[in-house]
Amino acid sequence: MKKNKNKSLNKKNSILLSFFSFILVIFLALSCNENEFLKEIPIDFYSPENSFVTAGDFEAAIYSLHSSLRDQLWGQSSQSRFPRIGWYGTDLVESRYDTDGSHNYSVLWGPHGLTFDIWELSYRLIFDANVILERSESDISQLTPEEKVYFQAEARFFRAYAYNILANLYGGVPIVLEEIKSPRRDFVRASRQETYEQCASDLEFAVANLNDIDKVDESRINKLAASHVLTEVYISLGRWQDAINEASKVINHPGTKLMTERFGSSTEYLFNDPNFYEGDVYWDLFRQGNQDRSAGNTESIWVLQYEYNVAGGGDQNYELERFVGPDLTKAHIFQSDGGTSPVLAKPNTYYNGRGQGFNKPSPYFLTTLWEKSGYDVDIRNSKGNIIRDVKVNNPGNEYDGKWVIADNLPLKISHNDDTTRHFYPIIGKVITPGKHPDPYWDPDQTIPGSLLGSAQHTWRKHYMIRLAETYLLRAEAYLGNNDLENAAKDINVVRNRSNAPSITPNEVDIDYILDERLRELYFETLRIITLARLNKVVDRAKKLNPIVGSTIQSHQNLWAIPFSEINKNVEAVLEQNPGY
Repeated sequence: MKKNKNKSLNKKNSILLSFFSFILVIFLALSCNENEFLKEIPIDFYSPENSFVTAGDFEAAIYSLHSSLRDQLWGQSSQSRFPRIGWYGTDLVESRYDTDGSHNYSVLWGPHGLTFDIWELSYRLIFDANVILERSESDISQLTPEEKVYFQAEARFFRAYAYNILANLYGGVPIVLEEIKSPRRDFVRASRQETYEQCASDLEFAVANLNDIDKVDESRINKLAASHVLTEVYISLGRWQDAINEASKVINHPGTKLMTERFGSSTEYLFNDPNFYEGDVYWDLFRQGNQDRSAGNTESIWVLQYEYNVAGGGDQNYELERFVGPDLTKAHIFQSDGGTSPVLAKPNTYYNGRGQGFNKPSPYFLTTLWEKSGYDVDIRNSKGNIIRDVKVNNPGNEYDGKWVIADNLPLKISHNDDTTRHFYPIIGKVITPGKHPDPYWDPDQTIPGSLLGSAQHTWRKHYMIRLAETYLLRAEAYLGNNDLENAAKDINVVRNRSNAPSITPNEVDIDYILDERLRELYFETLRIITLARLNKVVDRAKKLNPIVGSTIQSHQNLWAIPFSEINKNVEAVLEQNPGY
C-alpha cells in the first residue's frame, strides 16, 4: 500500500478490524442469549450502524480486507496458517517434522488437527465482505451508484477468494451470503460444485465492475486478478472454454507480458561477491523493489504490499527466509583436532539471512524435477536461484573461505537436523541478500553482513498472481478441452523464458503441468491448494515424497471439517468429509 494511504487509514482500519473481530467472536460463540441484545443507535462509538456511511468508511473497510488476508491468513509464523500449512504434506517440502516422525498427516489434517485456522480465517474474510456488501445497500449509505458497485466488486472478489480456498481444501462448505447479526448453529454444507458456482458468480461480478489493471492503485484488486481466479474456478467447474477465454483476457491484455529481459536496479549479491552470480530475469523477479508494475514489471498481476517501518505495512509478517532457509550457523564442519565449527559464525545477509530450516525442499524438487527439465540450462535451477553450495564464513573455522561441497569439506551429519534443518540448498527467491533493514544488522561487522537473530523476514513484496501462472492455468484448461497443441504452446512460453527445452504436445498431461507449476511457482503459491483442487495430494505425496506420503491416508485429498465447528452446530448436521 502506498505510504500516505497507510498512514491516513491505519487508525480507522484498526477500529474496523477490532469491530470485525468482536462480531466474529459472537458469530463463533458456543452459546449466547440473543434476548440480551438491545437495539440502539450508537452515536459515540463505531458500530455497523455508523461505520459504513461515507466512501471513506467503505474504503477503510476494503483496506481491512487486504490487511486481514495479508497479516492473518497469509502472514503468520504458525504452521497452521499460510504459507507453511500450504506446503506441508505435498511434493514440495520435507520438513524435520516429517523425517523425525512427529508429523502424522492422518492426524494433522484430521478434525482435531491443524485445519481449523484456515477455516476460521477464510470465514472471517467472508464475514467481513458480507458486512461491506450489506451495509453498501443500507439507507444511511452515502455512496453514489458507481461507488457502491465498485466497493461491492472488491468485497465479492475477497468473498470468492475465500470460498475458493475452502472449496479446494474442504470440498463443499456452508455458503453464507448475508451479514450474520446473531449466533447461528444451523449451518449445512453446500456441495463443492455449488461452492464453486458461488465463487464464479462473485468473480463474474468482480470482473465486470473492477477497474482495469492500468487504472488502479497497486495495492488494490484489479479486473485481471479477478479474471485469473475466475479461470481457476471455471477449471474446477469443468467449463474449459470459459476458462480459456478468461485466461486469454489476462494474457492478451496490452499491459501484461512475461518479463524476458533483465530489469530493476537491485544490487543484491550472494556471498557479497558480484562475480559469484550475475543474475538472470527469474532472479530479478524476486529482488526487492521489483514486484510492482511501477517497477516496470509487466508480469505482475496482484502483489501483497509490504513496507518496512510504515504503519500498516505488515513488515513483520512475512517470514519465508526463516521458514525455508537452512540454519547455517548450526551446520558444522569437522576440524583437524576432532572438534567441529559452524559454517557461519553468525546469520549473514549475504547468505540466507536468519534461516531456521522449517521447510526443507523435498528431494524430488531439488533433483528429479530439474533432471526432467534441462538441469543445467533452466535458469530457475541456476546456481543463484537454487544455491547448492556455500562458502564457509567463520574466522574460527580452519576452512574459512572454502566451499562446503566443491572442496569436499567434512560436514557433520550425525543427527536428523543436520540435513533437514541446518544444511541444504538455499532458495534464492526467499532471500534478500544485502537488503535487511539497518536495525537488523549486528553492530559488530567484523564479519561483513552479520545479522541479529531477529532478522528472519523476507524483505520484499509477495506475488499473489503472476502472469506465468495464468499461462499454466490456460494450459490446464486446454488440456481439459483436449487441445494438447495449445496446452504445449502455453507451457513452452513459460519454459522458453527460463531457457528450458520445449516440450511436445504428447508430453502434456496433468502431472506434467503440476511439475511445471512446481518449477515456476515454488515457494510462491500454496502447493496444497493446487493439489487438493485436482485431487492429487495423496497420489503426488506417495509417489514423489514417500516420507511425507507414508502417513497420508487415501481419503486425504480433502482436509477434515474442524470438529469444533461440527460440535457447536447443534441445530443442524454439519457433515464430516468421508474417512474422518
